[in-house]
Amino acid sequence: MNTSKRLWAKLRSFSSINEANPRIYTHTHTWKSKTGSVHFFSTGRTLQHSSSNNKHNMHKKIHIMGVGNVGSFVAHSLAARPVSERACITLLFHHPAFYKDWNRFGRVVAVKRHGIPEQRSGFCINVLQDHEWYYPSEIEGAPDDLVKEEFALRQGEEADSDGSLIPADEEWIEHLIVTVKTTQVERAMKSVRHRLTPESSVLFLTNGLGVLEEVNEKIWPDESERPNYLFGVTSHGLFKSGLFETTHAGVGTTTIGVVRQSPRDDMEHTADGSSTTLAPSTNFLLKTLTQTPELACISTNAIDLFLLQLEKLAVNCVINPLTLLMDCKNGELLYHYNLTRVQRLLLIEISAVICALPELQGVPGLQSRFSPERLRTIAVGVAGKTGENTSSMLQDARMGKESEIEYMNGYIVRRGEEVGVRCALNYMVVQLVQAKSRIAGRQRNEEVPFDLSKL
Repeated sequence: MNTSKRLWAKLRSFSSINEANPRIYTHTHTWKSKTGSVHFFSTGRTLQHSSSNNKHNMHKKIHIMGVGNVGSFVAHSLAARPVSERACITLLFHHPAFYKDWNRFGRVVAVKRHGIPEQRSGFCINVLQDHEWYYPSEIEGAPDDLVKEEFALRQGEEADSDGSLIPADEEWIEHLIVTVKTTQVERAMKSVRHRLTPESSVLFLTNGLGVLEEVNEKIWPDESERPNYLFGVTSHGLFKSGLFETTHAGVGTTTIGVVRQSPRDDMEHTADGSSTTLAPSTNFLLKTLTQTPELACISTNAIDLFLLQLEKLAVNCVINPLTLLMDCKNGELLYHYNLTRVQRLLLIEISAVICALPELQGVPGLQSRFSPERLRTIAVGVAGKTGENTSSMLQDARMGKESEIEYMNGYIVRRGEEVGVRCALNYMVVQLVQAKSRIAGRQRNEEVPFDLSKL
């Protein structure tokens, strides 16, 4: 029996439908070889079929890129849905080291509330290794000999004895939720670009603004090849309390909306967030998220979502850079006259830019909603509620990570140049944050500064 026939016989033994119990389904992965042949992998994982709705959902996958505070919370919330309504959740790890940590910490995602962690399991995993995505076979239950022979077919050589990965690199991603730092979005999206199609939907749950323009310019310059975009804003109070563990300190909401690619995309949604004129993948993502109780998610139109993003941006433009520069907690920004003056000056510039944006002209109440006084009130309220928290920008600086300042105050500076508003103070803040980050990195690495021009 040749290799293809042996593989087919083995694949039949791992059929998509369990004959002994037709109500149990085995999850199957596919990939296309260089010869154009389509190969199927049964993972050995089963999903309980309890209703016709589940029969539809079990074929749906939601991939999550980024397992930080927001990513862990979203994954945990989706996994908490009833079995009859649950989609397959796949976590994307950009380095094999993350997968080792995942195994070491029990292959669970935990959310801690009132000091009590609640763990969720049953996630699929994709690992990026040597610029290709794989399913680690040991967590998916795939037969080792099948893995080896498939790799032999793909590589045109005899199977090794140490095959431990299942190809996932050419498996399409239909629904993707991106929760990585804005500074990492470009690199992260490049790693999955070939797995996304114009029928795919991508939800960005990230801080700051300007990332979509960057993605379009550097990854999808051809509009016809772009996936469907959604953006989201969350007000849940989340902070990291361990590896794959997030503390849910404050209940908030998550607001998501579809990014308009053309005028016909701007329409009203139904009560469950779906619309018959949107792509099926977008409808599924909207419906799934808005019907997930823990997320407290609602859907809105593009303009209202943009206004919410700008409000959050204004607050972040004050709290994040100032806590970094002062090396203090959020609450310490209050009750200091000097810092209050700086905040007011920053918000005057931010208000002027937002109110001058051409895409917002004609929006009712724009001037009052984004007045410096109202923005100041919101910022003070957030700083007070999160007084004992450390801002994400300060956390990143302490861990040696790149700051998101270019997508916060940097965005205001760039949009200000477009509309003719000079933002000298915001520009200065951007330079100070970048300088402090570089100095901190140099000190961390114990570098000796010297002037190359004098060599």
